[in-house]
Amino acid sequence: MKTTIFAVLLFHSALSGQSLVVRPYVQPGPISTIAGAESKRILWLTDQVPGEFSVEFSGENFPTRIVTPERVKLDFGPAKSTRKPAENEPGEDKVKGTAEHEQHFFKYTASIDGLPMDRTIHYQVKRAGQEIGSGTFRTSASAGKPIRFVMVGDLANGQTGQDAVAAQIAKVDPAFVVALGDLVYPTGRVSQYLDHYWNTYNPLSGPSLMASIPFYAVLGNHDVDTHNLLDTPDVLGAYYFFQAPANGPGEGPWSTPLGTSPAAATFRQSAGSSYPALGNYSFDDGPAHFLILDNNGYAKLDSPKMLEWIERDLTVSHAPWKFVCIHAPMFHSSREHYNEQKTRLLAPLFERCGADLICSGHVHNYQRSVPLRFTPDSVKVPAGGLVNGNFKLDTVFDGVTHTRPNGLIHLVAGGGGGTLYKGELEKNAAFFQSQKPGNWVPYTAKFVADRHSFTVFELTTDRLLLRALDATGQEIDRCLITKPTR
Repeated sequence: MKTTIFAVLLFHSALSGQSLVVRPYVQPGPISTIAGAESKRILWLTDQVPGEFSVEFSGENFPTRIVTPERVKLDFGPAKSTRKPAENEPGEDKVKGTAEHEQHFFKYTASIDGLPMDRTIHYQVKRAGQEIGSGTFRTSASAGKPIRFVMVGDLANGQTGQDAVAAQIAKVDPAFVVALGDLVYPTGRVSQYLDHYWNTYNPLSGPSLMASIPFYAVLGNHDVDTHNLLDTPDVLGAYYFFQAPANGPGEGPWSTPLGTSPAAATFRQSAGSSYPALGNYSFDDGPAHFLILDNNGYAKLDSPKMLEWIERDLTVSHAPWKFVCIHAPMFHSSREHYNEQKTRLLAPLFERCGADLICSGHVHNYQRSVPLRFTPDSVKVPAGGLVNGNFKLDTVFDGVTHTRPNGLIHLVAGGGGGTLYKGELEKNAAFFQSQKPGNWVPYTAKFVADRHSFTVFELTTDRLLLRALDATGQEIDRCLITKPTR
């Protein structure tokens, strides 16, 4: 049963009548692990009844620290519940979206920097000595250590598929999750997080993924592309709820546009360092480097400063494995969103800088390409959005006996909970071949469109095992990639 934005306010502190709206959860901090340091943030949301909180961190060979969180006031206009009430749910008549409710919250953020790598840290959030939340997280792994992590996109629209996927992710027990955009539907509003998102990934009671597993967010079109701060003040909710390392290129024509209205100024103050940091950043964990890019419609990734930052970020890294994480795929074989191809122009740059996998969401199914190299015909996106070019496919690689790819593997992991984009690879291939000569070739090695899914990676310095699992835990794809021992 889903909990609405209005029902969560029933979770009260016994001491003051204060309501906990979003349970404490862990996020990455602004200090990137690339610098050899580790930082984390613990966040939670309450109503605007004031409270005095502290957060205690402890771990093996780690002295206990107590920090006082910062508090930010979030005031938004009225919102309707967009959730579909469960049948026979108590109070159902009151939550069908017929009434609007004001949104006034306090967001608390507890910061801890200078954490050691390879540690398990326990935290407790207390109000006046009474625990209101706790969790245990792992700090990032040092360079030689193996890691297990999950990638999944297109997460929360209030349907049952997202609950099943989240339950299976919990069973895998990843060190972290890269959420590949479209974090909540339909327009990324704070009210939609409260309706559709938190009760799956961080419910007020019971098991919680985000209480112990940091989510690294990628911005998707439903998160940022359709917004108007003047008319709908609670849009761009991702910037309030997610944190990121502050090592990106800064604000520029690649950033979510805000304008200069008073509403934009209020947003900047409330979002803090998350804007613009959440759009473009990178981090290391174990033997892997992760580059997170915002490739939504407004983002001018071909700006010289942006291209320079991407190249420097990828080439400076000495990690054996390099992942580029975006929302809209460069190469896929679904008819939905097919003409959104501007990021193809960066293919030679990614190849030159040693990327291994390009991971995306946006297309609501699972797809894995053969290793490929691509040279675009032009340096600008033509009218219509289709970027033609020359393909070189590695058809020898099979991920079983031939495990060293010649080219980049492109992964679509957009089956996290959104309405599925179904279809058959064979029919789609016939359509693309007849309609788009020079734009599509048989580059798709695996295509699963009839079920929700997510992707698990198990990584050592010279071995990457990729497994795609569906919402029942069944394996739908397996691929082994190896590198020569250095």
